Amino acid sequence: MASDLFDTAKTLDVLAVGDANMDVWMQVPHHPDLAGSGERGMGVRGDAYEFGAGGVAANVAMGVSRLGNKAGFVGAIGKDDLGDQFQSSMRSAGIDVGHLYIMEHESTSLACIFEPTQGEFVFYVCPGSRYIPPEHLPDDYLASARMLFLPGHMLTQDEITCHTLLDALHKARQYHTQIVLDPAKYWLNPDLESFVFDAIAISDLILPNRSEAELLTGCGAPADAAATLMDMGASNVAITLGVEGCLVASNEGIFACEGIKTEIKSALGAGDAFTSGFLHGCLKGWPMMETARFANATAALKIRTAGSQEGLPDASTVEAYLKE
Repeated sequence: MASDLFDTAKTLDVLAVGDANMDVWMQVPHHPDLAGSGERGMGVRGDAYEFGAGGVAANVAMGVSRLGNKAGFVGAIGKDDLGDQFQSSMRSAGIDVGHLYIMEHESTSLACIFEPTQGEFVFYVCPGSRYIPPEHLPDDYLASARMLFLPGHMLTQDEITCHTLLDALHKARQYHTQIVLDPAKYWLNPDLESFVFDAIAISDLILPNRSEAELLTGCGAPADAAATLMDMGASNVAITLGVEGCLVASNEGIFACEGIKTEIKSALGAGDAFTSGFLHGCLKGWPMMETARFANATAALKIRTAGSQEGLPDASTVEAYLKE
């Protein structure tokens, strides 16, 4: 990404805007059998659990902060015990949460994630409001950030929130704040998907996974999807491919970066860790291949530890891991 757009007077490296959850992760031997096995099949005893702050944007804020960058987070939480725990967790990591929207009569979102030792995890979510009033994204705060990170599903919440966030993206461009978009289950509300395509058209970087890239473009091959996303307006594209690594498209060309084989304790948070590592490399002005390798390593280290934010590494740990 074009590092010459960065203003050295900016006080935040990354401003992440989006969902704020408290997450409960539990390792289970299998998912419940609800198809004709009676009551015995309905109950599952877990083996381990983790409890902590979560949400795509919150995880990315935590990830870039652990890597040594200055991060801010804006989202909506309830005025309740879960909201207090969320704030405490983020503040303890040095993340600026001074512009959080604290709702008097709403609950903080709670997400429960159940993950078998072998198999895909399942979410059960009791979502609080995602609405962010415009006054919680003031112009001077947007202008203070080198990067503005947004998950795509925030653009499909409701029309008021969508317009607020899209307006924030346009203002960010005026302030030479780089726009980073993670599609992040943008398809949950098809009626508002057009806002996501509006955001792609002005994004400096988009970070979909393989299935999101195909849904956005109709292209099954990641290289074709990346090229199409650039035709749609994105300046740079990084498509995560799971254990295969990633594919990156920029003015440096289109290339694949092989994944790193490692022990997998939990796949939860791997994509957010990759994003954190990728943003770190962009902030440092590294070439795209070096950035992609660092991002792959950040994700590989994260999946050794269960939980949404547990195991997010610092930069020295990633650098040492790459030298092994």
